[in-house]
Amino acid sequence: MSDINDENQASQWCLVGNIVDRRRAGEGGMKIMPGTKHFSRGTKVYCLPMQWGDGYDQIKVVGRHRGSKKFVTMIISSSWVINYRAKVIYNPEVLRRLRVATSELGQKNWDSEEEVKMYLSFLLKR
Repeated sequence: MSDINDENQASQWCLVGNIVDRRRAGEGGMKIMPGTKHFSRGTKVYCLPMQWGDGYDQIKVVGRHRGSKKFVTMIISSSWVINYRAKVIYNPEVLRRLRVATSELGQKNWDSEEEVKMYLSFLLKR
């Protein structure tokens, strides 16, 4: 596999999930909202590795924005993501965004399917 800083990287293993169908919002969680403000329900999001010490409560993701359908990178609640799985990513824009987001903090993405699955098993135990 190519180095993560390689501009011509053709693929990358990643933790992928989907945005929940419905979530509670508003005061006291009385309102039920479809998806999130920025992502429609079911939107595939590409999750970055843990970047701060909150136990992955808030995660940085890349996904297609609800309004523009362009890819965006943002921080969302991990409770809004379901159906986590390991996948190989080929989309050049997603690869670029993953590379930029991790290099900003001097981190790296996953190197293999096994590494992503180990991370996933950690998430499911918490």
